Amino acid sequence: MDERTEVPNKALIVVDMQNGVIEHCVHPKKVTARIQEMVSRARDTGTPIFWVQDEQDFARHSTPWRIAAPLEPRDGEHHIFKTYRDAFAGTGLHAALNAQDVQHVVICGAQSDYCVRTAAQRAAAMGFDVTLVRDAHTTGAATFEGQTMTGDQVIAHTNAYFAGLEYPKQKISLLRAEEVVFHPVPVND
Repeated sequence: MDERTEVPNKALIVVDMQNGVIEHCVHPKKVTARIQEMVSRARDTGTPIFWVQDEQDFARHSTPWRIAAPLEPRDGEHHIFKTYRDAFAGTGLHAALNAQDVQHVVICGAQSDYCVRTAAQRAAAMGFDVTLVRDAHTTGAATFEGQTMTGDQVIAHTNAYFAGLEYPKQKISLLRAEEVVFHPVPVND
């Protein structure tokens, strides 16, 4: 089966799309627009949405901490507050996904090489099928051991890394935002 014909229980995870994060990232308006469109499609189908926010670097309720406009979490959507790069470490994300019987996570957001990649790989290691949205994550330039990569290079490297990621009996995919399909969530009577 491909992404367009499978019907697992999915969730959309939006990582660190906060004012204080995206101001240093490349293409923030394009990425935000793609995420907003996916959020709208997820809402239309009843797909659970998880908003992950960094509280290690930003004080709660400060302007840098807030989710960047026009993204706006709604009541009833999940808020995950983290103090590590890993959205699963010390948070209730894993338990909340299990409570919703989620089997497949769709991941997008900010800090491609840190928080987004870590969340995606950790989800895969925990047994979830994972889709990384290749054109809906962003970051800024990075320097390591004297070598500098532009934000676009970091994004391309993250996508290349994830394209080769494999775990037993799991689907790992790398799709564009427009290719991500959310199916209506069945309502239990």
